Amino acid sequence: MNRVPLKDEKIVKDVPVKVLFIHSSSEMYGSDRCLYELVKRIDRNRFTPVCVLPFEGALSKRLRSLHVTVYITDPWVLRKGTFRSLKFISYILNLPGSILKLMRIMKKECISVVYSNTSVIIGSAFSACIMRKPHIYHIRELYDNYPKLARFYKLFLCAFSKKIITISNAASSLVKESCPGKIKVIYDGIELDRFVRTANKIPDTMSEWKRHEFTVVANIGRVSQIKGQELFIHAARESYKHDNKLRFLIVGDVFKGNEQFMLHLQDMVKGYGMQEVVLFTGFREDVDNFMANSDIIVISTLITEGLGQVVMEGMAAGRVVIAPDKGGPLELIENGKDGILYRAGDQHALERALLKAAEDPELRKSIAEKAVQKAEKQFGIHENVTAIEQVIRDAATAPADSSRLHS
Repeated sequence: MNRVPLKDEKIVKDVPVKVLFIHSSSEMYGSDRCLYELVKRIDRNRFTPVCVLPFEGALSKRLRSLHVTVYITDPWVLRKGTFRSLKFISYILNLPGSILKLMRIMKKECISVVYSNTSVIIGSAFSACIMRKPHIYHIRELYDNYPKLARFYKLFLCAFSKKIITISNAASSLVKESCPGKIKVIYDGIELDRFVRTANKIPDTMSEWKRHEFTVVANIGRVSQIKGQELFIHAARESYKHDNKLRFLIVGDVFKGNEQFMLHLQDMVKGYGMQEVVLFTGFREDVDNFMANSDIIVISTLITEGLGQVVMEGMAAGRVVIAPDKGGPLELIENGKDGILYRAGDQHALERALLKAAEDPELRKSIAEKAVQKAEKQFGIHENVTAIEQVIRDAATAPADSSRLHS
C-alpha cells in the first residue's frame, strides 16, 4: 500500500522528529498492542521513537526487540480507586518526582514531541508543559461513570495538549466542546492478515472442543469488574441450559493485586458446576489463535467502551462479535449485519444474542463475511499509522504558544 505523503516531507526526512511515547502499562492488551504496532510501523526516516513505561513487561520486551530505547519510570497514572484510598497522599507526593524524571529523559533524549498513549497519564502533560514541548493526548477512555471528574478533567486535557487524538466519535464527546480545533478522530488500526496466519494453529486448551465440534464463545481482554466477566459467566450458564454444545473461554488476566477477583470468577464457575464448560486461560501471548479459532466473540464490558479493539479484531478474524449497544461498538457494528449488539449490561439480552448466533450457522457465516469486508475497508493499520504520523508532524511544526500551557 502506498504511503500518504506528509506535509513538509523534505524537512521531516532531513531531521527526524524525536517522539517520547509514554504509556500507562507494559502488557499486551488493547492500548498496549496499539502502541506496539504504532512504534513498529512508524517511519524511522521521519520519526525516532523513545518510550516510557511504568514497569517491565511483555510490551517493554517487544519494544526493545524493535531496537527502541525504553525507560522504566512511573509517569503518574490516574488509576481507578486512587482517590478513594489512604494511598492518595503518597500518590500526590510522588507527582513532583515523576515530573522531574520525565523532564530528565526529555532533555537527555532531545525530545521534540511528547505523546501520551492514554488520557490517564498525568505526569507527561506537566513535564511537557514545563519543558515547552508540544504534547499529544491519545484519548481512549470515556468518563461517563465519573461525571464530576470529567467536568474538570476535560479542561485539563485541553489545556495541556497541542493536539488530541480520540479513538472514536464517542471518545471525542468528552472534549469536543472544550477544544474542537485540536481533535482528530482516528480509529485504532489492526494488521488485517494476522488472523489468516493463525487460523490453523489451535491452542491446546481448545483442541478437544474443536474435535467435538462445539461452538466456542470467547471473552478476550483484561479481567476486571468493569469488563463484565461476571455478566459473561451468568449468560454462559443460562445459554448452556438451552444449548449444551456451547463452550466458553475467558482469555486474559487481572491487574496485579486484583487476584481475588479472578478467584471469585472461578468460584462462580465451580458453583455452577461448569468447570468443563468455562475455561480460564490467563494471559496468553497467542491470543490471535484463540480469536481465529473461536466462533463467537463476546464483549461484556459494563462501562461504555471508547472503541473496543477486540470488536475490530474479532470482525477482522471473521468471527461473530456480540457487543454492548453503546459507545465505540455502536459505531463499529451494524446490528444483525456485521455483528450483534445487545442492551448494555443486560444479562438476558446477552443470552438471547448468544443463542441467536449459536443456533444459526448460516447467520454466523453471513455476519462473518460482512465483518471481514468492513474490517478491510476501515480498520487497516497502515491508514492508522499514517494518520497518527501526520498529527505528530503537525504538533511538531505548529507555532509555539505564547503561554506556558498548550491551549
